[in-house]
Amino acid sequence: MIERGELKVARALLEDHLSSNRGDSQALTLLGRVYLNWPVVGRWESLRLLRTAMDAAPGDPEPWYWKMRVGKFLGSADGEALMRSGIRGVLERDPSHRDVWTYWNDVYHNPGHLRRVAEILTEHAGNPHADLRRAILLTEAEEYASADTVLNRLVAEGRDDGTVWAIRAQSALEAGDTLNGLNYYDKALSRADTDSLQILWQQVAPIAWDEEESLWATTPAEDREAFLRGMWARREPDVTTRYNERIVEHFERLRHARENYRLLNPLSRFHYSPERRAYVGLGQERWVTEEVLRLGPRAGRSFLEDDIQLRNFGVGLLSVPEPDSITRYRKFGMDGRGLIYLRFGEPDRRLTSNVGVEAWDYEFGDGYARITIARATTVRGGDMVLFPTNRAELANTVTMLGSDGTSLDADLVVEAWVAFFRGVLEGEQLVYVGVNGDTSGVAVWDDQWVEMQRVRGASPHVLPLRRGYYALGVDRREGDQLGRLRTEINVPTLWRGSLALSSLLIGAADDSAFGRDDIARTMPANRRYSAGMSLALYTEIYGLSANADGMSYYGVTYAFEPDRGGRLFSLSFDRVVEASDIVPERVMVQPEELPPGRYRVRLTIEDQVRRRFLESTYTTFTVR
Repeated sequence: MIERGELKVARALLEDHLSSNRGDSQALTLLGRVYLNWPVVGRWESLRLLRTAMDAAPGDPEPWYWKMRVGKFLGSADGEALMRSGIRGVLERDPSHRDVWTYWNDVYHNPGHLRRVAEILTEHAGNPHADLRRAILLTEAEEYASADTVLNRLVAEGRDDGTVWAIRAQSALEAGDTLNGLNYYDKALSRADTDSLQILWQQVAPIAWDEEESLWATTPAEDREAFLRGMWARREPDVTTRYNERIVEHFERLRHARENYRLLNPLSRFHYSPERRAYVGLGQERWVTEEVLRLGPRAGRSFLEDDIQLRNFGVGLLSVPEPDSITRYRKFGMDGRGLIYLRFGEPDRRLTSNVGVEAWDYEFGDGYARITIARATTVRGGDMVLFPTNRAELANTVTMLGSDGTSLDADLVVEAWVAFFRGVLEGEQLVYVGVNGDTSGVAVWDDQWVEMQRVRGASPHVLPLRRGYYALGVDRREGDQLGRLRTEINVPTLWRGSLALSSLLIGAADDSAFGRDDIARTMPANRRYSAGMSLALYTEIYGLSANADGMSYYGVTYAFEPDRGGRLFSLSFDRVVEASDIVPERVMVQPEELPPGRYRVRLTIEDQVRRRFLESTYTTFTVR
C-alpha cells in the first residue's frame, strides 16, 4: 500500500495494529514510512516513530535505514546529521543492508567521519563485504598502511578480483609507491570484469570525456579491461618511458583534490534542482517564492548572475551544462575547483577575491585560458562552482569539462617522417618512423586503442603492422626535456599482387652504404638537406612482371618539381633486373643538379613486360 501511495489506508491499519502491539518494531517502522511520504508535515512524526522502533528492536537495521531516508528528504545540515546517524546505525548492525552505501555518497566525507565509519566496520572483521568497504574508507582517509593490512588479508584469503586490486593500487599510488601501485593497477585492469563495485570506473570517471562516459555505460564486463587500457592509452604523455605517467599523475591529483576540494554540501538542493541553481544568491540570502519556483529557470538569468553582474561579471550559471539529474559536483563529490584540478592539475595562475570568487588561468599555446569559480550552492555561500564570467570563459569551461591533460610539459619540437615497405610475413608492412633527436620513442594503437607496437631508442624505428588506421605517438627526449606528437596513420597494403611502390627515402649518398636501412638512418626528420650534399633516393617496386627468361624490364622517371616554379628537373632510366618479388630502386642526385629550394619529387614506373604504369605520391624535401 505504501508503494502504491495508499497512505490513509496503510496508516489506519498500522495504527489499529499498534494500539494493541505497541512494541512491534516492524509496524512502527512501516508507520514511520507512511509519515515519511505524508504531505507537508509527516517527516518529524516519521522520525519519532522510527526512534521508538529502534528502542523496541535494538538489533534491527531497518529503522535506522529509514531514519537515513528521512534525513535525505529533509536535506540541509539537519538532514545530513540525520543521514550520518542513520548510516552509522545501519552499518553497526548490518554493513550489507539494502543500498546503504549508495546513500553514503550523499554525505560529506571528512576524514574524521571516514575513520569513525571504518572503526564501526572493524566490528564485522572477517565479513568480506565489510572488510572491502573498510579498506576503501581507510584509503580515502589516507590511512594507507591500515588499508593495506585489510587488503593483504583479503588477498591471502583468496580474494583476487578487480575490486580488491583497484583499491590496493589506489592506496599504493596515492602513498607514492609507484612501482607496486602500477603493478597492482595492471592486475586490477586484467580483472576488470570481476570488479563488482566498479571501483576502476569510479576512480577515472571524473576525468572521462563525454563519449567515454557514454561508451562505458554500454560496455559489457568482458570488454572493460580493453576500454580502460584504451582510456589511458589516449592520455599517455610520454612513450619513451616504461610506464604511463598519466596514471600516476591522476592518483596524485585524486588525493590532493580530496584533501582540498571535497564537496562540503552534497545535500544542497542546488545539486538536484535547476530551479534552485537559477535562484541561489552569492553571499546573501534570497527568498525564493513558490511563484518563482513554479515559473522555473529563466534562460540566461539567475539571482547569482545578478549578484556577479553587479561586479561586471557573469553570463549565467545555467549556461554551464549539467548532463545528469544531479550536478557533476554531487556526482563526483568535488567542488568546481576539484573537477578542473582533476582534469588539468594546478593552474598556471590563480586569482582570488574576498567575495567568494576565484579565477584560474591555464597556459595553452601563446596565451591563457581562464575559468571562474564562485561560492554558490546555498543561500549563504556554499561550495565553489564553475561560473563563467564571459562567453570566452563559458567556452573554456565547457571544453575543459569534456577533456583533460597532463602536467608533464612537452616543449621540444618533434619532427618526424613515416615510410611504408613490404614486410617479411605476408600481409605485413614495415613502418619506418624517423624522428629528430638522439633518443625517441614510438607507440602505435589500433582503432580500439589496443597497443600494437612500441619501440624506444635511436631513430629510425621500425614497426611491423597490418593494413589499417592507427593512432601514432612519437616522443623525443633531450635530457629532462620532452617533445610530444600525436597523430594518425593509414598503413596501406603492399601485398596486392599488382604493381606497387613503397615510400621514397631520401638520405645522404654513400656508395658503400646504399641499402634501405642505410639511407633511412641518414634521412633527416624534417627532410631538409644542405646545398652541396649528394642525395640518395631509395624505393622498392613490388609486383614487376617477368619475361620468359626470368628478367624484369622497367622504366623509371624521377621528376623534381620546385614548389615556387622554376626549372623542372627529371632523371629517367631503363632497368633490367632479375625478376623478384621486391626490386630495390636507387639513384644518386648530385648537388649541382638541385639548387636550393623546396621540391616535390614523384616517381613514375613503367612495367615494360606488361605495359603497366604506376605513379607514386609526391614526397617533399628542401635543399638549403
